[in-house]
Amino acid sequence: MQNHCADLTGSESALGDDCLRDLLRGYRFRVCEEQAAVAAALQVRRDVYVGQVGYSIPVPDAYDRRSWLLLAEDTNTGVAVGSMRVTPRHYGRLECEEYFRLPPRLASPRAFELNRFAILPPYRKGRTFLPVVSLGLFKLVHDLLAHVGAHFMVIAARPERIWTYKWMRFESTGLKAMYDKLGRTEHELLWYDFRRAPSILEGHPFRHFFVGAKYEEVVIPRAMPSLGIGVDSSEEEPLHLAWTA
Repeated sequence: MQNHCADLTGSESALGDDCLRDLLRGYRFRVCEEQAAVAAALQVRRDVYVGQVGYSIPVPDAYDRRSWLLLAEDTNTGVAVGSMRVTPRHYGRLECEEYFRLPPRLASPRAFELNRFAILPPYRKGRTFLPVVSLGLFKLVHDLLAHVGAHFMVIAARPERIWTYKWMRFESTGLKAMYDKLGRTEHELLWYDFRRAPSILEGHPFRHFFVGAKYEEVVIPRAMPSLGIGVDSSEEEPLHLAWTA
C-alpha cells in the first residue's frame, strides 16, 4: 500500500484505485449464516465487551434474537477478529429506544441500528495506520443495507467515538443519554439517511469504497438468513425477512 492511501481527510482523488483494490486483502467480511459463524462473532464481542472492557452484559442478549450478526475474519489464520450487530426496526423497538425517543423520521420499519461493534486489539490497525477491519465491517454494512433497501441507520456512540462516525458522515440527533448497561457511560444518538449515501459522501476520500467498489472479501448472501439464526435461545424462534436479492 502506497503513501497515497494515507490521507483520510482529503478529497476522493487522494486515494488511488490500487489502494482501494487491495485495501481488504487478507480478510473476509460476511453476514453470519450458520451456528459456527454466529458463535465466533459472539465470542469476539464477549472478549472485547466483557473480557477487555469489563461490561456486565449477557452475550448473546434478547436483541440478538432479531438481528443479523456480522463477522470479520483473518483469512490467513481463520481467526475471527471483529463483529457487529445490525437490528432492523421492522420487528420491534431498537436497543437505543431503551434510552432515546427516536425522532419521527427515524421511527421507521426501514430503520436499522448498528451496535456491539467489536474488534480484537491486535486488529484495530492494519498493515498501515488504516483501521482495515473497521473499514471492512462498515463496507459490509453499506452493502448489506443497500441489499435490503434500508432508509436509515442509527448508532449510539460514546463521546470518544463520535468523530469516527461523523467522519463517515453520520449526523447527530442532539440526543444524549447514560447507558446503564454499558457502564453508565454517556452515548449520543447519531443517524444516517442511507437513501442519500452517494450524495452524502460526495467529496469523501472513501466515497467509492463505501458506495461504488465491489470486493470479493465482502460477502452478501443471495437471500438473507433468518434473524437470530444460530443464537441459542428457547424463548423465541428466529424471524425471517422477505428481502432477497
